Amino acid sequence: MTHKERMLMAVRGEMPDVLPYAPRFDLWFSANSYTNTLPLQHRGRTADEIARAEGWALHKVIPELLKVRTPEDNVYRGLGLYSLRECGYRIRLSTNVQVKVQRSEGSTRVEYHTPVGVISVTEVITEEMRRAGASITWIQERAIKRVEDYAILAYIFDNVEVLPDYESYAKWQAEIGDDSIATMYGSFCASPIQHIQRDFLEATDFFIEYQDHQKEMQRLAASIGRVYDQLLHVVAKSPAEVVLWGANYDDMITYPPYFEKEITPWLLKAGDLLRANGKAVICHCDGENLGLLDLIHDSGINIAEAVCPAPMTKVSIDEYYKRWGDKLTIFGGIPQSLLLEETASEQDFKDYLDNFFKAVAPGTRIIVGIADTTPPNAIFDRLVRLGERVDKEGRLPLAKTSARHEAPTSAAVPQAASHAVSEEVFRTVQQDVLTGNRESIIAHVEQLLAQGVSAHEILQKGMISAMDVIGAQFKAGDVFIPEVLLAARAMNEALRILEPYLATGDLATRGKVVIGTVRGDLHDIGKNMVATMLRGAGLEIQDIGANVKPEAFVNAVRDHGPDVLALSALLTTTMPEMREVITALTAAGLREKVKVIVGGAPVNDRYAHDIGADGYAADAGDAVLLVKRLLADRKCAVEIEEERSR
Repeated sequence: MTHKERMLMAVRGEMPDVLPYAPRFDLWFSANSYTNTLPLQHRGRTADEIARAEGWALHKVIPELLKVRTPEDNVYRGLGLYSLRECGYRIRLSTNVQVKVQRSEGSTRVEYHTPVGVISVTEVITEEMRRAGASITWIQERAIKRVEDYAILAYIFDNVEVLPDYESYAKWQAEIGDDSIATMYGSFCASPIQHIQRDFLEATDFFIEYQDHQKEMQRLAASIGRVYDQLLHVVAKSPAEVVLWGANYDDMITYPPYFEKEITPWLLKAGDLLRANGKAVICHCDGENLGLLDLIHDSGINIAEAVCPAPMTKVSIDEYYKRWGDKLTIFGGIPQSLLLEETASEQDFKDYLDNFFKAVAPGTRIIVGIADTTPPNAIFDRLVRLGERVDKEGRLPLAKTSARHEAPTSAAVPQAASHAVSEEVFRTVQQDVLTGNRESIIAHVEQLLAQGVSAHEILQKGMISAMDVIGAQFKAGDVFIPEVLLAARAMNEALRILEPYLATGDLATRGKVVIGTVRGDLHDIGKNMVATMLRGAGLEIQDIGANVKPEAFVNAVRDHGPDVLALSALLTTTMPEMREVITALTAAGLREKVKVIVGGAPVNDRYAHDIGADGYAADAGDAVLLVKRLLADRKCAVEIEEERSR
């Protein structure tokens, strides 16, 4: 039986002879090729040649966005449109849209000139990104910078034509042969609104825009929708057997009510059309899916790829298979953290695999893979041993023995507290924060000030108490990112009114935090959410951005004198930078003056302990609790020392 036959049987819910194994390792390969650190036995080989030499199926789900035939294949990257060989189609803009491209070392700027205005986008790829094996450029300048840009983008999409290019796809499909399923790329975004979210706005900005500019956003979404209809028609008539339609689902970013309203209808539409034409639909479901389990299950897709279980997320592989195995083929199931010495010991690796083969019994609807992909600094031998265990223990049907349930590694979720306050006078301000009403909160704060209520009390009893409630509800999954961001915005509006009254020193800050994403890492949505939640908890926050060098963190600690330094990393390759920051603080004589906490998808308690950090937070809610605990410990230590000195 060929790899392709096994994979297709898994997609259909049938039982092949052995579990298919198709590890994704494009980032690992690109990074180690760039630094000439491939294993000796594989030097000089392509990624596909390595997989074939090891006897693995090829992973052909995510298109190779940087390996293009001509620069025109991805020139519209800033629009979220591609003409790759994996697409089976080409994108063409009408002559009504003039495109001007400026390329320099590591940077591409594209201007779109239309009769209704001009927009521009800039994408970059840095040396750090290349060493990390980056498979896509980073959008440095987003398309939407002002409300007028919605109409310009709508005009551009009204002038997009999708043309079939089956010949290029068929040639690529033939090169892959029986070693895998050649997944045709339809769209990274499942719906037009997700397209706007992913490609046109910064992550946190999107949720504010989604609230403030619904009319403009829906007009643009309608134009994008007409392009999506063309895409679906072209890929439906193609020679592909599986089509990628949608990616990057996370119950914080694509939170459940948003997913149900803006993403599910398009997934159902795509699924119906593609299945009617004999094709299966695959989605790249990396992320925290706890709050989306039922929605993804019922979305009409056939394959959930890049499924990442605990310990990197809150859903165990046992739970995934129990909830999805009747209907969805799970492609993934092996968290990338298991391939790293820093985050998983040899015993951790063995224990997980021991449980894995029990958890997915009898073994239907499973394609074993790495979620999301093999990190550049992975122990390659673990990939090899994983393949060996699949060959040995993955013979189907798997024995139905009891699996060891893997509980989520994050802290228990507290129940949301009541937002009632004893002082009725603060209720209006508190409600303004809870509902994110930035207009009325200004009037209510001014009324309280006029009545002689102190700014300190308004802040503590009206605003911070409400943000504490929001934080607890966010932690419990009862509210989502938009509510948190809108509440924080309302609070910040009120703070502008209170600042002159607080400047006299009557407010004793509850603590000061410097936060940033480490060098080489441009991701910032998690860091931004932590900063927002900490600021809402009444802490003074200095956000020094992303891709921050160790010496910049040291300078920030020296200049701002924070109680806590918060470090974020989303890439496994940038995790070592956290240790570098701690080392730099020690060398500067500042380590004992500040508590250091770390977080990010690949980070865990073990790694935090190993590098000498003072704590680890799995998410924004945990970060608030951790910082409060550290501040309380520090205050207690200071009081004890003062008592001793007396």
